[in-house]
Amino acid sequence: MMPGMFALCAISMGMAAYLNSRIVERLGMRLISHTALLLFIAVTGLHVLIAALGLEQIWTFVVLQSLTMAAFSLSVSNFGAMAMEPMGSIAGIAASLQGFISTFSGALVGILIGEQFNGTTVPLAAGALCCGFVSLGFVLLAEKGRLFRAHHSGSQPEALHNAPIEGASL
Repeated sequence: MMPGMFALCAISMGMAAYLNSRIVERLGMRLISHTALLLFIAVTGLHVLIAALGLEQIWTFVVLQSLTMAAFSLSVSNFGAMAMEPMGSIAGIAASLQGFISTFSGALVGILIGEQFNGTTVPLAAGALCCGFVSLGFVLLAEKGRLFRAHHSGSQPEALHNAPIEGASL
């Protein structure tokens, strides 16, 4: 059953990525990523509770893990894109560095979570919940303690649209 269950979890990530491509222009990256992070925390919290109470079955694991991975997909893609916004001409190198740091640190955190394995899914769910809370802490730090607020940068689409074109004459 492992390949099928793994595929269901992976499909949820693909569906989330597709959904993101359809709604990001309308709702904005911040609303989607902040909501997805809070959903990630809620789902992993529920997963910890169900697993700790010994109520987990294969179908609850797959449903909860699928929701967790979908929320992860929505949050990570939008947070990554927001991190690249101010990079401009060095976005390629910045994306490479971001990829290295996230892969390396993810591997280290994965080792720590994996070392907690006790024959149940509690360490997996609890590790994800802890990662969600740490992520929320970093987001609150970056957003100056406020979620869901509009971000105003110097490179807003309206400002670019209305900016005069250098060298153009009317």
